Amino acid sequence: MNKLLAALTTCVGMVTAPVAMAADFPAKNIQFVIPVSPGGGFDTYVRAVAPILERHLPQSVNIVPTNIPAAGGARGAAQVYRAKPDGYTIGIFNIPGMLVPQIRGDSDLQYDLKKMTWLGSFGQDGYGVGVPTASPYKTVADLKALDRPVKFTASGPSSTAYSATMIATDMLGIKREIISGYKGSNDYVLAVIRGDGDAVIGPLPVMEKFVESGELRIIGTFEEKSSVPGAQNAIEMGQPDLSKLSVGRLVAGPPDLPPEVAKTLSESLMAAMQDPAMATWSKESGIAVEPGDAASAKGILEGQFNFYERYSKYLGPAN
Repeated sequence: MNKLLAALTTCVGMVTAPVAMAADFPAKNIQFVIPVSPGGGFDTYVRAVAPILERHLPQSVNIVPTNIPAAGGARGAAQVYRAKPDGYTIGIFNIPGMLVPQIRGDSDLQYDLKKMTWLGSFGQDGYGVGVPTASPYKTVADLKALDRPVKFTASGPSSTAYSATMIATDMLGIKREIISGYKGSNDYVLAVIRGDGDAVIGPLPVMEKFVESGELRIIGTFEEKSSVPGAQNAIEMGQPDLSKLSVGRLVAGPPDLPPEVAKTLSESLMAAMQDPAMATWSKESGIAVEPGDAASAKGILEGQFNFYERYSKYLGPAN
């Protein structure tokens, strides 16, 4: 009889423990992993939202932004993936930056995006085509009409920038030659400005600062509705699927987060992103925030997987 009571007590404890944990959550500080070095765009978003998110959690705790760079973000992503599923470790994810290695089958990958608990989205940045200000090319059609390969600058063959250039030029029917090996987005945009190539394909926010300095013109955006006056959008180019070429900033926790904990984090994050203080930060910094809930984040991830799996031959060699 005593053994039966002990067994029943154990079972009840196993059922009620997660419920109690969810009711008390959060009871300590939450680590917000940033899988890149300080100072970049993803770092900026997390550090802006952290103090606002603290105010929207049901308990008073600190959000602790933690930079864990290396391996293109894979190290930080793996830390979130392997974390205890208690809600005290979450992270921001570059999609497709962290998705492409998974589709490609990189051997050393230590996370599975499809198993993560998705909590929300800061939004997506579209891609576009830029040329030096003095370039004779005014439209994407001008590039397509050339009787020689168009020289595009990009980072290495395993990068998403390289893959995006391959995919976009294939969809648009542009003959290409890719000049690669630049370290990052700023580097390959500066490369086309100084004459290393004819054009560049990259995230619009990266190119816009060079437009503002008068060094670059954006002649096409891979958006359903162009955010750049006078630049064709994806639909006008006849390739609406180009809008899938974007950089998403999604937030996730490890697999198997208790549903109530995930709900608390997701709802608090959404409230923080919609807070007037976040809107003020966005206006003053010029950095857009497009709040998305857990369902939105999952939808973005699924759409990106479907898109890049169709173009997996352009994703470069597995590492």
